[in-house]
Amino acid sequence: MEIKIDEGFEYFREKIIATMFYGFRSVEKPVSVTVHPELMIKIRESFKGKTMAPKIFDDQEIFFGLPVIEDPTKDRNYIAVG
Repeated sequence: MEIKIDEGFEYFREKIIATMFYGFRSVEKPVSVTVHPELMIKIRESFKGKTMAPKIFDDQEIFFGLPVIEDPTKDRNYIAVG
């Protein structure tokens, strides 16, 4: 389940959270989050200091309980729960 996030920071966190929840709802057994590296940088900055911020466990970045895969071949505003 992939979504492209609109450019800009208006309601950015809310859009990311909604995308993640929608991904959990539409994918039966999600195993990872695929994100463009530039969008992941924006996510880290926006969620910094928040409970839902991406965390690193055992050299693996985790976001919403799923491992993060950064894929530079996707669009800059690409995020997918798969």
